[in-house]
Amino acid sequence: MKSLGRIICATLMMSGAALPALALDYEAKPVGWVLLAPFRLGGGLAGGAFSGLVSAPIDHGYHDTLKFETKSAGQFGDERGWKQLTVVTPVAAPAGMVTGGVVGMPKGFIHGFKKGWDKPLSRWSFITMEEK
Repeated sequence: MKSLGRIICATLMMSGAALPALALDYEAKPVGWVLLAPFRLGGGLAGGAFSGLVSAPIDHGYHDTLKFETKSAGQFGDERGWKQLTVVTPVAAPAGMVTGGVVGMPKGFIHGFKKGWDKPLSRWSFITMEEK
């Protein structure tokens, strides 16, 4: 019984010694920031998840597909020619969608988290367009 009491007493003393290190510095961060932090984190995670999994891969996939098609068609002579675009589209379109999706996921998550942190659950955290 004595050893259990000593363990509890030592635990309380160690936690009491560590509390000043865990205390909030009220001068550095206002109380409003601390109260809004959980909402901002939730908004950032929601925006990052949606933007990283849905919005950014579609957006980057579309733009990379166009870029791959024009570059490949340019290798055949005319980058705006309908014959060249018809020939390269079956290969360039899937490659552009896959590459854009892979590249867009982390970029979309970062974009959505930053915008969701600044303005929780706003529409700008769910789309990859820049705010105007």
